[in-house]
Amino acid sequence: MTTEAFHPDQLKPGDMVGLWHIVESLGSGSFGHAFKAELEGEFFTLKMAVRPPPELSEATPEKLREEGQVDGRMRHEGAVLLANTSVDGLPHLRGIGRWPHPKKGYLYIVTDFVPGAPFHDWREHARPTAAQLVDVFIAVVRVVATLHGHGVLIRDFKSEHVIVPEDGRPTLVDLGSAWLPGGSTLTVGLAPGTPYALPPECVAFLREGTWKEGARFDATEAGDLYQLGVFMYEALTEGWPFNPRLTDKELLTAIQTVVPRAPHRLNPAVPESLSRIVLRLLEKRPEDRHESAEALLKALWEANKERSTQAWKVPLRMPPEGPAPMTQDEEEERRLHQQETERRAREAQKQKAEELSMAQTLEQFSTAVQQMEADLRIQDEKDARRKKRWRRIALGAGSLLLLGFLWVAWQVWRTPVPPLPAASEKGSSLVSTLSNSRPMRATAAWLCATFSVGCTAAQVRPLPEDCPQEAVQAMEQMDLLDESGYTIVIDINQPGTQQQKGTYRPGSIVSKVMKYSWTGPLPEGTLLYGQLWTENLKKEGQEAVLGRYTEALLPDGRRMPVCFVLGDQTGLTIKSEGSKPGEARLPREWSALAVRRWP
Repeated sequence: MTTEAFHPDQLKPGDMVGLWHIVESLGSGSFGHAFKAELEGEFFTLKMAVRPPPELSEATPEKLREEGQVDGRMRHEGAVLLANTSVDGLPHLRGIGRWPHPKKGYLYIVTDFVPGAPFHDWREHARPTAAQLVDVFIAVVRVVATLHGHGVLIRDFKSEHVIVPEDGRPTLVDLGSAWLPGGSTLTVGLAPGTPYALPPECVAFLREGTWKEGARFDATEAGDLYQLGVFMYEALTEGWPFNPRLTDKELLTAIQTVVPRAPHRLNPAVPESLSRIVLRLLEKRPEDRHESAEALLKALWEANKERSTQAWKVPLRMPPEGPAPMTQDEEEERRLHQQETERRAREAQKQKAEELSMAQTLEQFSTAVQQMEADLRIQDEKDARRKKRWRRIALGAGSLLLLGFLWVAWQVWRTPVPPLPAASEKGSSLVSTLSNSRPMRATAAWLCATFSVGCTAAQVRPLPEDCPQEAVQAMEQMDLLDESGYTIVIDINQPGTQQQKGTYRPGSIVSKVMKYSWTGPLPEGTLLYGQLWTENLKKEGQEAVLGRYTEALLPDGRRMPVCFVLGDQTGLTIKSEGSKPGEARLPREWSALAVRRWP
């Protein structure tokens, strides 16, 4: 059949695009039109970039700009699929070309046809259980983890881009906004995306306004993780974290400042373990989300252990009366979560300001040193000129003055020289050829006092002392001092299994309580905030680590002062083999103990 169409929207069943017969339209969007196509009895998906109608002038800026954007999206998707042909969960690329003209026509790509329904349609008809949903989540996150491992960022992930066939094994489609190493960024500012799924850091970038001057947003894996959180939230609640019907200003403000309701609060049938995973993905600060897609996979597998329970076997339908009303406990939980989020943001801003101040101080010091070196060079030049002048005077003084000088020198040589005092056995840590220079000595002292440059200082173990009274009282009220031990994950930022070891450095540490039948009353998931000392410590003649915890954050948001030590009553834990200076290797999981007195 002869194709008379001149725009993708005019293609109809029976028309030809290259070798492919158009079977039916699969839908269109702002950037492309998708068709089901056939070749030699096999079905394919043909996606064609949609550009402005030809009645627009070739010189029209809008036409040129949109052509670059839609073609760029199609090229990005083709490149990503071509570079990841072996990845399960992505359609295979089968062809690429232009229509109707091989050079000036509309760009299209052809992939394997994926039978099935978009995720939201599948969920509506299948009414999946939590167990079925987590299977889909794990499959999708595995694809995202693989793409991240290849350096690919999706940047516009949403449920419409997940096709679920009858066998329940989802496929990701529409990677037009993806970025891959060496690829272009498509547009100035943000990549094309969906407003209600924008990560908070993207909103902050938009509000800064630097995109107006040509700045581009540097996307990260954390942005993809946030959009995975939006996808899972929709799957569990049949809604979005923030209402897409809000005005642009209201929507962006909500994304940046409002903590969404927990899925298990909206729908009591949702397992709380899945709800907590989603809330972490939706954290405002990228560093508060899961560390990576691989870490997210581990969290989902951990939650998946509950799938044998009855709660995971019932369809996750929203209550007929709608979302559950907010209780007083939930309001308090949200308030505490909001406070904690704001506290972390303030600490991050303070740290950033301190780093900036330190950088400025170092720059000022560098400038001062350069000026000092210039002054010393000028002084050296003056000394050289002075010596040259006196040399001329000495040469012109005549032989008499020379003989007198030689006589004086001979007399001095004959005079015994007292021995020099013995050198100190305590050498200086700042040695320089200019060590006798007053400016250099002053600089060395300032460096030593301000930046510890050239000054060796051993890490000092804190002295044994009684715990603060308020901490003892708080622990007594919760019966934490009954000599029951605890199992903790030493560092919540180091994922892994119980058999693996972690590497720990001196300074602040956040540990997490693991609940077992024999452990004390602190609930599962309690966070312990403390400090590690890793140097100049011995236990049983071996190098050891000292750990103290001074604050606990309970899962319900309550904070309380505590006195906990890492390990046994000594507070010391022997370092594992392979530890290096300045760090310690320890098991990922270890014991902790409540004490009345710091050892």
